[in-house]
Amino acid sequence: MPLDAVFITELGRELNEKLAGSRIDRVHQPEKDTVVLALRGNGGGARLALCFGSGSARVCLTRAEYENPAQPPMFCMLLRKHIQGARVEAVEQPENERMLLIRLAAYDELGDSVEKTLAVELLGRNANLILVGPDGRILDAARRVDEEMSPLRQLMPGLIYRLPPKPAPGKFSGLSPLIRREMEWRGLPPVLESLEGIERTPTLLVEDGKGVDFTFMPILQYGPATESVPYPGWSALLEAFYAEKDRTEHLKSRARSLAKLVRSAKNRTEKKLALRLQELTATEDRETDKRRGDLVTANIWRMKPGMDRVTLEDFYEPDSPLVDVPLDPRKSPQQNAAAYYKQYAKKKTAREHLVSLIEENRVEAEYLASVAVELDRAQTQSDLEVIRQELVRAGYVREAKGKGKRRERPAQPLRFVTSAGLEVLVGRSNLQNDELTFKIARRTDLWLHAQKLHGAHVILRCEGAEPDERSVYEAASLAAFYSEGGQAGRVAVDVTQARFVKKQKGARPGMVLYTDQRTIMAEPRREL
Repeated sequence: MPLDAVFITELGRELNEKLAGSRIDRVHQPEKDTVVLALRGNGGGARLALCFGSGSARVCLTRAEYENPAQPPMFCMLLRKHIQGARVEAVEQPENERMLLIRLAAYDELGDSVEKTLAVELLGRNANLILVGPDGRILDAARRVDEEMSPLRQLMPGLIYRLPPKPAPGKFSGLSPLIRREMEWRGLPPVLESLEGIERTPTLLVEDGKGVDFTFMPILQYGPATESVPYPGWSALLEAFYAEKDRTEHLKSRARSLAKLVRSAKNRTEKKLALRLQELTATEDRETDKRRGDLVTANIWRMKPGMDRVTLEDFYEPDSPLVDVPLDPRKSPQQNAAAYYKQYAKKKTAREHLVSLIEENRVEAEYLASVAVELDRAQTQSDLEVIRQELVRAGYVREAKGKGKRRERPAQPLRFVTSAGLEVLVGRSNLQNDELTFKIARRTDLWLHAQKLHGAHVILRCEGAEPDERSVYEAASLAAFYSEGGQAGRVAVDVTQARFVKKQKGARPGMVLYTDQRTIMAEPRREL
């Protein structure tokens, strides 16, 4: 991200104007790479987020609601001891450095006023937050760096704090690659002096309706593909950009966690299925055991104790060919016959049991595959919560216990309106699919689903009338888009009335049977 020295210069000026003179009321560390300072003064309160995570380093005023841990981390406790109650004297930027120094008028153990400094180093993967004492020595760092980790620069309590080393000769610092490319595109030398005539404005780069980058000047190199949207402030720009980025990353992280759980459960189920299919194959020769038992029983008079095999006429086959029947020499002929019958009965019973278990495994594997598709198309935290609750009810996830746990409001089905004004409802999860199909849909509403693919149940509300074909096709396009065939060119979608959709007793959520359908070839269309 282009949080370069020029952007930080403007950010530091803005923060200095807004924060100088305010006091630190509280210190929190809601996440391992985020510290939030609650400030008061200058006509009101404010909260300053100091984020030093790789890929998300920033300093900005925030309105985001963070959930603090029950036990504050040790670094947070140290900050509370040293800077809670301190006054912000200034927010400074060392010349052309990607960092900010927050100068504080604090107190020592004796209650005497001393200067302490919070150094926020916004250096990509080496981002850090360091508390420096009045003598210039490090009191502590969020990420300690010893000699083994970096022989050039250590960040350990008791060491003198020194600014990050300058880049090697020949390497350019101060401007991001984005700005250097922009200046070259404009025919300007990629040096700081070239920016003197360019107005600096907080700018969000928007592509396909999403913020993809930010900078301090309009970007022209991408042409009409990217829009440069001005923002009212530097801190507000960072807050807006990273709020969406953090939300997206948190969503992906949570989705990955659930997807891993589903994938593990599916792998376990498929392994069981493979083993049971092998066991089923081993029962295929059960009729041979029964036939051998019959042959031995019919020919007991011809056998003698101690025989390990006998050749007999197989009266089950035309012309009664001779067959070789193995025997256990330790058993009598009657006992050998009984052993064959017992083996037959055991395999017959095992087969009946295995057929049932194999079907259960196949249904479970199909169900878990459908949940994986749901996770792929989840777009919000509500979507993930609906799926998580489904997994809780299915027994794959334990419900979190704890007093005061906030219960999220259940997400509603996705709602669309066709060109003709008819309402279309799309299920977000298997549980919601069932509710949509069997509780919300009227008998004469149209029910749509991608043929032989995992995906959402889609309901076209017909209000008792015959819907127009364009509305049916648009609903089919949504059914195609919200299925595992959503990236395909064309998808077969089955359409029938909701009254023809049934659910077998004990069936997994989202799994149904239907009749009286017709099939439409629909194109998954994101623009719908």
